[in-house]
Amino acid sequence: MKKIYHIIVATALVVLAACAEEPVTTYLPAGQVAPGAISGIDEAYTIISLDTLKINPVIEGEKQDENQYAWYVYPVPSFAGSPRDTIGRDRSLDYRVTLAAGKYELLLEVQDKQRLTRAYASTVLNVTKEFSRGWFITKETGGATDVDFIRLGDNKFYADILQAINGERPAGAPVNNGYISSYYGYEVENIDGTVTRRNDQPAFFVATDADLHVYHANDMALLKRFDDAFFERPAVQQPRALFLCDGGTVLLNDANLHCLWYGAYNVGKLGYQVTTSGADVAPQTVRAGSGFILFDRATSSFVYLGYLGTGLTTLTDYFGMLPPCTNLNVDLVYMREQESYGGLYAGYALVKDKSTGAYKIIELIPEYATYGMMSPVYDEYAVAADREITTATVHALHNVNSAIYYSTGDNRVGFYNIANGRETRDIITLPEGEKIAHVRHVYNDNMTFQCLAVLANKDNRWTLYCYNFKGATSDVELPAFQTFSGDGNARSFLFRDVNITATN
Repeated sequence: MKKIYHIIVATALVVLAACAEEPVTTYLPAGQVAPGAISGIDEAYTIISLDTLKINPVIEGEKQDENQYAWYVYPVPSFAGSPRDTIGRDRSLDYRVTLAAGKYELLLEVQDKQRLTRAYASTVLNVTKEFSRGWFITKETGGATDVDFIRLGDNKFYADILQAINGERPAGAPVNNGYISSYYGYEVENIDGTVTRRNDQPAFFVATDADLHVYHANDMALLKRFDDAFFERPAVQQPRALFLCDGGTVLLNDANLHCLWYGAYNVGKLGYQVTTSGADVAPQTVRAGSGFILFDRATSSFVYLGYLGTGLTTLTDYFGMLPPCTNLNVDLVYMREQESYGGLYAGYALVKDKSTGAYKIIELIPEYATYGMMSPVYDEYAVAADREITTATVHALHNVNSAIYYSTGDNRVGFYNIANGRETRDIITLPEGEKIAHVRHVYNDNMTFQCLAVLANKDNRWTLYCYNFKGATSDVELPAFQTFSGDGNARSFLFRDVNITATN
């Protein structure tokens, strides 16, 4: 039942008559000394974070100009000393909700400014999850990084959610983001000084070239900054890449790797530097089960970082029975794994021979590295010198077909068929002046939704284009069936569904 409290304060007026020996007390009606009864407030409200809550209460009586108003929120359960936020000073509430998901008490205080008497009304405010399904557009704005969110279903747009919810955004330009649906743990200090550990939480990571922030993925409330995201803070603060898999999260910071392996005792902190023995790790990876296949540029070799591992593992060709994966004398251009239904298929690496300048694509089988510490190299495909993919700066894999989408950073997208070497140019041409920043084959966890998504910038605005595929082919249907746009120079996007572990 809605709780309405109306404090009736009796004001004593003392009248001293010149001829009287005792004071005379006169009692006035409550309606003349205290604010009137409050109505027009529902028993409870349920709202999504970043939506606007509007309440227009009615105060009984005609002296509304003599009142002052304050709206407060308390977490539930509340107790003496519970923190409260003041979210409004007008009679009508018009509040963009930036609270974390949860249950709150919403309290309206009405005070008669002349007599300082008060009336109260309270209700329940339920703030629900907002960010479980949708598009996250990572962008640079004012020398910092923020995220625009588009909710799947009604396509509602929320700009600058990091700043809106937390009052701050990570410094620097975007590197990449990552999302895990569970397994993240962190500690919360209680009012009484005790600590509560929260396990198996969803988390959203934002890495920039100057910072790292970790957010609770349900409501994007900030959990950790770079300074408190490690057991031992690195001397150099320069994230270069973020790798995520089912086993953990790995940050490439400066030239060093720091791991957060998921398990019963993780408290959301990255570990000490992984022993790399002088390796120069490229900022790209192929996920391999609960570990990662990485590329060491110093030795031109594929190496493995396994679950709970403390160092990089050299992969073996199994006495010459498998193709070698070490000392390849190549530069890595692009590396990624196919992904669908949460499982992994093949991985592909586009490389350039250091001696001849020739390009080739190396097909990788991640399971070889995962289960046998063996060379993941399965096959190689030469790339003709006149193929436009050799000059591309943006790449993306089709999740089923052996095709790599590419762009040279202008307004065009093509794709290259790995198996037969054929190239189909300009399958997409965006408006003149747009520059493509990111391409991705996206899908939800049961493949009822999938598309090729293309992100481009022009004049400090970004546009995201979504294209359906032509059947089971790698080609797409024109025009885009859906577009979104916003302010800022976008770097990448991430499509999040409930059970997907994803990086952009």
